[in-house]
Amino acid sequence: MLLNELKKLLEEAMNSSGNDRIKAIKEFQDIVWDDTSIQNEMLNDILTDIAYNLDFYEPNDEWRKENPSFYGDDRLEKEVKIAIQKLQTLNPE
Repeated sequence: MLLNELKKLLEEAMNSSGNDRIKAIKEFQDIVWDDTSIQNEMLNDILTDIAYNLDFYEPNDEWRKENPSFYGDDRLEKEVKIAIQKLQTLNPE
């Protein structure tokens, strides 16, 4: 199921670092932005919100200083945990 794959990618993004984290984020975003089959509006809102918020994750401290909307690892982990919790309430497994 697509939702399980998306949850797995979010968990991978939260629990990994470096290029593995960036790869999991990109895979998650690619699936969310390219998938038109999600009919549940609430689910779609959660997925698109986290995909959008992940655009502002920047692991490089120096680059993060250039734009106050960028955030680092701590906030990424918090954002992903919140998204997973929201997904769990819609589809507990």
